Parts: sequence; structure tokens; C-alpha cells
Amino acid sequence: MKSERAKSLSTLKSPTVLKAVTIAVLSMVLFSTTHVSVRFLSDTMSTFEIVFWRMLLSMAMLMPWFAWKGIHLLRTQRPGLHAIRAVVNFGGMFLWFYAISFVPLGKAVAIHFTLPLFLLVLAAIFLRERVGIRRITATLVGFGGALVILQPGSAEIGWPELMILGSAVLYATTVIFLKHMLRTETPLAVTFYTNAFIFLFCIPPAIWFWVGPNVDDIVPILVIGVTGTFAPLMYASALRMVDASIIAPTDFLRLPITAGFAFALFGEIPTLWVWVGGGVIFTSTWYITARESRLDRNRRAAAAAANARAADPAPNE
Repeated sequence: MKSERAKSLSTLKSPTVLKAVTIAVLSMVLFSTTHVSVRFLSDTMSTFEIVFWRMLLSMAMLMPWFAWKGIHLLRTQRPGLHAIRAVVNFGGMFLWFYAISFVPLGKAVAIHFTLPLFLLVLAAIFLRERVGIRRITATLVGFGGALVILQPGSAEIGWPELMILGSAVLYATTVIFLKHMLRTETPLAVTFYTNAFIFLFCIPPAIWFWVGPNVDDIVPILVIGVTGTFAPLMYASALRMVDASIIAPTDFLRLPITAGFAFALFGEIPTLWVWVGGGVIFTSTWYITARESRLDRNRRAAAAAANARAADPAPNE
């Protein structure tokens, strides 16, 4: 027990962990900045146009990276599946951007914490992943946290709040697609085709609802392009460096960071129930992440031990 505890402490103090956590925290700042930029732009342009600018700048910044990594990595066996995933992702992004134009940002982020809970449910249904009683309980507790925030019966639940939940479902669905597609597709191809298809899909409605950006829109447009592109890349990079259970708690920082921005820029103050419900949702999702990470380490250790035993030559008798 003591050796395991000492090993855990030494892991948390390692330079790699410190670097990964720092990157994850910075990604949370970028995510929160994206939310604020969307709110600013929603005063002058439609959600379709906001998505258009987000994807246009993202493609412009990622194209040199795609070219450097190699165009051959963009070969795909499933163009139709890429398009379907992009439609789902586009829907999730549209609902999220539209909703945070109306819902207080702190409340919106807290509700969106339900995404990992929906992911667990969808994984059990479509990927046939085993879900034990502990994860089921944690998931129910998490959805209870969402009810604390929404307060059905005592507070009016409008379409924007429901759209945030819908966005969480759609974003979780894109992860299910991703797990299935990575069996044959490269991560580079998935990133490229998702961005490319979303960009193409949003062009017609963006033109239909087009409002020329003014001078005050230039900075938020640039910010949403940069932060919206690099935030998920940085978070994914942090997850590749250390266990998800170490990085997952940083996601909760989106709530105080976003709430701080919203208070300073828009005068919004999250209610007590937003903090309580957000904390409940975060705790349940962190427990699920930490438990899965531990079980995955145990499985890999058992597999490595089995391979080592199989590789050992039989003793001479």
C-alpha cells in the first residue's frame, strides 16, 4: 500500500505530469475564451456565420500542418462516414454556439459537463461496452447534478438549455463515431475531413444569413479561430502524455474561468445551484474517468505479464 502511494505521489510530481497539466489548464483558458468570443459575435451575426468563420480560420491554420504531415495520410476508406460524423459535429457546434448566445455562460458550461455521461450511455448502447453498477450509479448522480442546475419545476427551462443538452449528446455521438472510425482511418484524416465537411456544410446557410463583420468583430473572429482550433489539440496532447484521470479534473476549470470572464465582460453571476450542480456532474465524471483509467492500467499490466510469461523459455527439467 505504501509503495503504491509513494509511486502515485512520484508520478504526480514528474515533469511530464506537470507539463501535461499545464497544457490542459491552458487549453481550458482557450476553451473559455472561445465561449466569450461566440457571445460577442452573436450580437451582430448569425450562428451559421460564426461557425463559418470558426471553420474557415481553422482550415487556414491546419492546412500547412496537413501538408507537412503528408497528404497520403488523408486517404480514406469511408468518405460517407466522415460526412455523417461532420453533420453530427456541425449540429453539436451549432446548438452550443446558439445556446451560449442566450444562456449565462457559467450555467451553460456547467450543463455541458454532462457530455461524458451521455458518452458512457451511448458507448454502452452502440459499442456494447460493459457498464457496471458503479458507473451506472455515478452516471445517475451526474444527471442528478444537471437537474440541480436546471431546477425543473422551480425555474423555467427554455429551449437554449435543452439545446445545450442536445449539443452534449451530439458531441458524445461524434466520439462514438471516432472510436469506430479509428480502426481504419488515421487521426489526421478524421481531423481534416471533419473540418472540411463542416466548413462546406455551413457555407450555404452562412451566405443566406450573411451579415458583413464590422471592425469590432475582427478580434473576436480571430480569437474564435485560434482558440477553437488549438484548445482541443492542446487537450488531446495532454491526454497523450499522462493518464486521463490526471487531466480530467482540469476540465472543471472551465466553469470558474468562464464565469470570471462572464462577470467581468457581461456582468453575469452564476447562481449557487450552478456551482453545486456543476460540482456534482464534475465529481461523477471524474470518478468514471479515474476508475476507467485504473482498470485500463490493470488490464495492460495483466496483458504485459501474460506476454512476458509466454515469452519465457520453458525450464529444463
